[in-house]
Amino acid sequence: MSTGQLSFLQDIGMKDLKKDKLPKTYKGIYAMHKYWSKKPYNLVADYIKRFSSPGDIVLDSFCGSGVTVVESVRLGRRAIGIDINPVAVFITRMGLSHVDIQDLRRTFANLKLEMQPIIDRLYHTECLNCHNPSAVVTHTIWEEDNPKEVWYRCSQCRTRKAIREAYQKDAKAALEPANTLRRTPLTQLLENSRVNVKAGTYVSDLFTKRALVGLSLLLERIEQIQDQEIKSVLKFCFTGALPQASNMVFVIRRRGKQGGEQKAGKAEVGSWVIGYWVPSEHFEINVWRCFENRFKRILRGKREINQVIPTSAIQCSDFEQLDQVERGYWIKTGTATSLKIPSGTVDYVLVDPPHGNRIPYLELSLMWNSWLGFESNWEDEIVISASPERQKDEDDYRKRLAAAFREIWRVLGDGRYASIVFNSLSDDTWLSLLNSCLEAGFEIVDIQPLDYSAHSVIQDTRKQALKTDLVITCQKRVPKQVRRVHFDGSELELVRRLSDYLVHHPEGAETYQILNALLVSSIPTGSVYRVSSILDILEDKFKFVQGRWCLESKG
Repeated sequence: MSTGQLSFLQDIGMKDLKKDKLPKTYKGIYAMHKYWSKKPYNLVADYIKRFSSPGDIVLDSFCGSGVTVVESVRLGRRAIGIDINPVAVFITRMGLSHVDIQDLRRTFANLKLEMQPIIDRLYHTECLNCHNPSAVVTHTIWEEDNPKEVWYRCSQCRTRKAIREAYQKDAKAALEPANTLRRTPLTQLLENSRVNVKAGTYVSDLFTKRALVGLSLLLERIEQIQDQEIKSVLKFCFTGALPQASNMVFVIRRRGKQGGEQKAGKAEVGSWVIGYWVPSEHFEINVWRCFENRFKRILRGKREINQVIPTSAIQCSDFEQLDQVERGYWIKTGTATSLKIPSGTVDYVLVDPPHGNRIPYLELSLMWNSWLGFESNWEDEIVISASPERQKDEDDYRKRLAAAFREIWRVLGDGRYASIVFNSLSDDTWLSLLNSCLEAGFEIVDIQPLDYSAHSVIQDTRKQALKTDLVITCQKRVPKQVRRVHFDGSELELVRRLSDYLVHHPEGAETYQILNALLVSSIPTGSVYRVSSILDILEDKFKFVQGRWCLESKG
């Protein structure tokens, strides 16, 4: 396809995807549980509506938290969601399954009546105001291995939040709880400096002993619930609460001026950021508080599911059943390289495959999978990992990604479309993705930037931040025409292209905007620019002012 043809599709054919379409933030269904790299559900819905019709079969073979699957079912499509990560499949199912809200609320109320007093006893402290020995610690701020500040509430004198300095007995209460630990996630995390895991680190090391006891007591009681659907929802609530119950919740201290000096302000609760990083200053939050706060989110999400997911959408056990129903979905744990789907039966594919080494999903999900007792298929994951325990390099990633796109091409109907969400700062990873698509027999027909729903602090401040992904839409042509792309090594041409781009953007442009523009224009020609070359020339030839690259040379 020529650059002119691509531009025509971008300007005319995709106009309905651009108009007044800002990414919406995660709420309702999509705020129930943390997962990485969630895409804006409203923009995902736009792609589904454009490239498929009601009743069509939509496939996501890297379904993650299930945004594509949920939106497909909501829009009257039949959906297939596959992921190698068991907890991802669990989250996806929870985003579709109905539950009786009154039964759920009643079961939670009974659970609270029974378990909150048991868990709160782990956090008992003396109230400084009324000397009640049964005041309850809600938050403890730790500095390395020592508690430094305690927040508590007291029902006797109705103190909602009191703050005091931590004592030695606070450390003992957290590290030597009276209750016996019933169940410990003994899983060892995989050593990987990229996700802050040192050799010999276990899932249990992410929590205080007090939190481990409270969590194990709570999970043991949830497992005894007879109603299977409600039990699943409360286990879902349990895993959703795990990050805030861990030691990975950082302390936010906003700075302000006092007497002309910058002083750290009062502590605010942060959250778990990507990686198993325990900040030097971190929170330990009461386990029941974490669980109840998460339940409120899940209750809102489940109410929305009951409203927007039709009861006529049947949860199918295999493709044959899905093929027989008018509305339904099939969710399973499996690998994208072996889909077990008949050839030519899928009407549209929307996938967000792992972007090389950006997010090692299985490693980052080990905390959840270990608590739930889920086994992980480490061998078949398509990822580049820095873990010395795994042989997940660029070559393994390229081979498995190519196999996944051959499977997508096989199951997709003739003339149908597949959209791939992707971005990377790695030259080799980009080339692996593009050639995996082209060698499978796809023709690239459209490339669009896809904004994120939310940006992390890291994404907002890094000079080379990837603040959007690209959606590469391909069409299955029969007979297939296998092509490849290669790197363009012309530095002079690249300098000219960068200069031309910045001439038309006198206000300057951020790194990700430049990368998007150059990749969009170069990919269809079969000769792509190296991301590393773009970044090197920007550093060498152009000026970086207030977060934007400018045409003015560095002299």
